[in-house]
Amino acid sequence: MTVTEDALAKGVELLKPWTEETNVPEKGRTDVILRPENLLAAVDVLHREPWGHLTSITGLDLGVDAGEIEVLYHFRRQAAVLGLRVRTPRDAASVASIWDILPSASFMEREMSEMLGVDVVGMPPHGRLFLADDWPEGAYPLRKDFSPEEAAQQRPAEDRPGDAAEKPQRFIIPIGPQHPALKEPGHFEFCVDGEIITSASARLGYAHRGIEKATEARTWVQDLYLLERVCGICSHIHAMTYCQGVEKLAGIEVPPRARAIRTLMAELERVHSHMLWLGVGAHEAGFDTLFMYAWRDRETVMDLLESLSGNRVNYSANLLGGVKFDVGDGQIKAVLDGADILEKRLHHYLDVATTDESFLIRTQGIGTMTQQQAEVLGTVGPTARASGVTRDLRLDAPYAAYPDFPVKPVVASGGDLLARFVVRIEELFESLRVVRALVQNLPEGDLAVRVPTKIPEGETVSCSEAPRGELYYYIESGGADKPERIKVRTPTLANWGAVLSTVVGCQLADVPMVLAGIDPCFSCNDRMVRLRTESSGRRLWSWEELRRYGIEYYRCKTSAT
Repeated sequence: MTVTEDALAKGVELLKPWTEETNVPEKGRTDVILRPENLLAAVDVLHREPWGHLTSITGLDLGVDAGEIEVLYHFRRQAAVLGLRVRTPRDAASVASIWDILPSASFMEREMSEMLGVDVVGMPPHGRLFLADDWPEGAYPLRKDFSPEEAAQQRPAEDRPGDAAEKPQRFIIPIGPQHPALKEPGHFEFCVDGEIITSASARLGYAHRGIEKATEARTWVQDLYLLERVCGICSHIHAMTYCQGVEKLAGIEVPPRARAIRTLMAELERVHSHMLWLGVGAHEAGFDTLFMYAWRDRETVMDLLESLSGNRVNYSANLLGGVKFDVGDGQIKAVLDGADILEKRLHHYLDVATTDESFLIRTQGIGTMTQQQAEVLGTVGPTARASGVTRDLRLDAPYAAYPDFPVKPVVASGGDLLARFVVRIEELFESLRVVRALVQNLPEGDLAVRVPTKIPEGETVSCSEAPRGELYYYIESGGADKPERIKVRTPTLANWGAVLSTVVGCQLADVPMVLAGIDPCFSCNDRMVRLRTESSGRRLWSWEELRRYGIEYYRCKTSAT
């Protein structure tokens, strides 16, 4: 029995007293069907064991005819994925909140409640997270029978929900959705006692593209280009994770050379992402010299990505079944030369980040999160590793070419902003080492294999290690040329809890640095598309028009937005 099989067997045994049925939808994953009333007991025993961490909560509308909504709770323990499945009547959808047991579930439960209309009983009082205040009650964007007309009627101001939590007399500092400290839109409220933050709350969903819903109206190939645009900085890893999931459903084995090129692009993208973040983090600290230098040297990796793929942002390297381009001798030399230049510069940046007195004042001991807190809050990626949590899917569940080109974990114990800088810079050295190994040992062979237009019926969970942490895709096929459901849980959503917790006790001036510390991506918080009505001077688009032109970008024909 393998380590993964042993872990799954142990998880199934723990849940046996509450299990109605067990099935194995794919290798390395087991689903346990529970009655709704047994959910809390099952989650509690997994937490107390402990058995892995909560990766995502996914809601599935089974349709009007079925009359049910299914809720999936996916837990991961290295390569093993254990799913808890609960069904609830569609017209009175309700599940118990697991927030008290796993605080990391908070944002996921709120997302499911707003998008699918599932009443999560026992959630702490809260306002809306993703939907606008004027979004009408009873219109749930991810239900199968939802149409834009349902959202056309704006909710009266007097009926709009505010923050349901009790707010005693205290001073609240709002930041966002448009603010100099934020490069993308998000809204935060910080309660302060003088200059010290005493509590914090977040409001997301200001990126209005509706990508998850849009995937259901597009073919498998069209969705590849759509999902690549979830995030500009992490475009390759989104496309790669999606492709790997579809290829699993189709039973396709990608050629070794294609897997190696995918991995090469993923590591170069990690270098790009971390260097971009290094500059942003330095800028938020008031260290604009480091910001300028980091972004100047970032051009080196941007040039390499462009020389390989022809693109600087959305690289469009992936095909279902492989990759689009090969890597020649000239490109290999360019990659090796670029890696040498970057490594030299990164040694200097690591020295500056750990010795400059003014920079240390802004980072050392600020936003500290212990290992236990990181585990409880479900943090992922460098944010978790900076607090001593050794969690990296490239190691825990190797994919693509990582089994042949393994990475070494980079972990720190400080848990503060300084540790997050150190972890990311040291990860750059490891990425450059893997990049060198890849280009010097590229396997021979084809670049792609054919994938059928219609993907066989089934479902899969596809995960990978994005620059910011674990990226999760749930993909369901009904056997047609379009998916039934695609759920994307980005690393940023998993790390927001860390921001709202660690910022408490900090000074107000530290807020931009603590926010930047998780390397947030606000476009990854996209959940819906905003609709304009006739009363606002803009024409309401029909469902067919939205499908034709793309829900991800709402453009008005009759007047400028």
